[in-house]
Amino acid sequence: MQKAAFLVIIALLAVSCNQASSENNNAPETAGAEQIVSATIQELLATPADYDGKEVAVSGMVTHVCRHGGQKCFIVAEDGETQIRIVPGGDIDEFKIEMEGSTVAFKGVFRVLSSTEVEALVEDYESQEQHAVEQSHSEAEKADYFVEAVDFKEVSP
Repeated sequence: MQKAAFLVIIALLAVSCNQASSENNNAPETAGAEQIVSATIQELLATPADYDGKEVAVSGMVTHVCRHGGQKCFIVAEDGETQIRIVPGGDIDEFKIEMEGSTVAFKGVFRVLSSTEVEALVEDYESQEQHAVEQSHSEAEKADYFVEAVDFKEVSP
């Protein structure tokens, strides 16, 4: 009788170990990998703290590429007014001026700056000769948020 009980316990353990193993094999490959959040510009700006440090996918028409090295560009939302700054990150060295007027999908990390970083950014912005005149992207350039792009793809010219 003891031998039979012992065999039953071993059989149950073997079955339960096999089930746990198959459950792990069926787990999605994205477990452990951070998901990319697809959002509109308006969604990002409505609750920036919710997206801070997260990988996001956002798209819009490129309204301006910085003429001084392509180190930032700006995309406009569907409302034609709301803009966000995109800066190169990862393997992207610069944005090309030819992107202006194209709809581009960007993937990158959404960042929210501290108040000290924002003050430094505004001081730098205001000291630049090329920005003596307000431009349509001026507010987005001085904003405390941006997307650090790691990849982008032109959706339409």
